[in-house]
Amino acid sequence: MTTAKAPSGREIWQAVRDELRLNLYPLPFSTLAPTVYHVYLHPEDFATVEGIIPTIAAQIAQALTAEVERLNRDRDGRVRTIMARLLERERLGAIEVPAAGWEIHLLRDPDEELARGQIGIVSTLAMPAPVEQGGTPTTRIVRSVVGGGARSASVSDVATPAAASPAAGGAAAAGPATDARGPRDRARLVYQDDQGPHTFVMRKDAIAIGRGGSAVWVDVQVATSARVSREHLRIRCDASGRFFVQDVSVWGTTVDDVAIPPAVQGAEGVLQPGAEHPLPPRARIGLAGAIVLAFEALEA
Repeated sequence: MTTAKAPSGREIWQAVRDELRLNLYPLPFSTLAPTVYHVYLHPEDFATVEGIIPTIAAQIAQALTAEVERLNRDRDGRVRTIMARLLERERLGAIEVPAAGWEIHLLRDPDEELARGQIGIVSTLAMPAPVEQGGTPTTRIVRSVVGGGARSASVSDVATPAAASPAAGGAAAAGPATDARGPRDRARLVYQDDQGPHTFVMRKDAIAIGRGGSAVWVDVQVATSARVSREHLRIRCDASGRFFVQDVSVWGTTVDDVAIPPAVQGAEGVLQPGAEHPLPPRARIGLAGAIVLAFEALEA
């Protein structure tokens, strides 16, 4: 019996490159590409690259920029690759390189949904609101599985409605919330998980935090034990600049070592978010005793 080989770094890069190429979004004068990529590997495959994950992620980000620059250059010059000809035929503008850089996360598939040798990718693309329709911005989430010469994908567009009221319930999967006040820095989260130290800057009115996964969208995806839920908590900033935290987990959330109102079991056994709890300008947010987020508000 032959055991599938773990994907090489080059194969992971090729899968991410194809994800970018297949999910471009045209605007009148430019073309947007997915900027965030969560790459999942079978636990045994992940173990083979775990020690060099930062290197792989950094080089994939570098290669994405080079790929976009090459496609734009070929599109405008004499060299005509198949992809460049497609861009020209579809009258697409130049592909934008994200000003804040690419986000590449390599993660262990926590539920072993992937077979050995397969690569799972969840890519996200923030799309503007259709002005002529008076709509709201959306986030396009593409979930792909690559392996054995085949690729399967599903696409969902998650609307970004205004932040939910404290009394509102919610499903397990959360999308990013509308940022009516513009993309300025609201708060900073500093934490360390199984992949090392991280800093996340909150630039929206509401964010979701947890382990995430192929079926659950979160803004801050932490690599840690299964005690942390796929979506574990939500943080919201209201119009006056006050912050609130809401538990949506199984094992609970603390603020400065004090438990906040927990999520509750609904009539059908589905967890409903707990009541919102005020979040001080500086606080330590604990996720089920597994990881601590240092929170700091950045605006009055």
